[in-house]
Amino acid sequence: MHKTAVNSVADFLVMGLGLELAPDLERYIEPVDSVCCITGAPIAQGIPWKRVIPGSTGEYLDLMHGMAFPYMSLTAAAAFKGSWNMGSRLIFEDGTHYHPYIAVESVTEERPCWSQVVREVWPGCAGQQVLCIVASDYKKKVWPRATLGLLGENTPVFLLDQERFVMQNLLINWERLIAVLNVVEEIYTCGFSKQAIQQGLYLDYAAFIGAPQAQGWERALVDLRSTAEFKVSILIAQKGARVGE
Repeated sequence: MHKTAVNSVADFLVMGLGLELAPDLERYIEPVDSVCCITGAPIAQGIPWKRVIPGSTGEYLDLMHGMAFPYMSLTAAAAFKGSWNMGSRLIFEDGTHYHPYIAVESVTEERPCWSQVVREVWPGCAGQQVLCIVASDYKKKVWPRATLGLLGENTPVFLLDQERFVMQNLLINWERLIAVLNVVEEIYTCGFSKQAIQQGLYLDYAAFIGAPQAQGWERALVDLRSTAEFKVSILIAQKGARVGE
């Protein structure tokens, strides 16, 4: 088991994305005795957040957790400026970094899809501290709302699924996530839409009467639909059983 390091989400982003403080911000660095308005961590150096966050940015209170502190850490400033095209990220304390796509059709050698990644990291990365953001919008800055944790039974995952109106932190049992994803992908591969998998398989009537196991799947889904693991699975599921294997 790895020891839990004391780090912030911004630290993980700077490490994983290889970010540096923008040169035009260096002149605004001040010695301070305060806390970072984004991470809440004590800081001895800071930059006034108004020098970093443009006036066009909406939802200031959400971005800064409602805190009224005037400074942000140098790491948070680097993360903010460098995360304009961040999308989904999975970053481990050992520096392992994934930038997954949602859809398998977009996959490249450098960027796998989430369906593959969730299986690839388990159980080899179990116990490591991790930052996990699953986002359907690569432009939206949601990382200040994310939290760090360990990959395992209670892994914090920030999920942004705009189609299903979900934007929240979830606690995920990673092993169970894989099991639920297997079920969702098996059903998806057999011709059911994601809407039907989420709301009721009978919505796809032709597929429902054509699949002998449909009633059994529906009974299983009744218990799964309310779980955090299902909320992630329904977004990242791909046709083709066990896509990542």
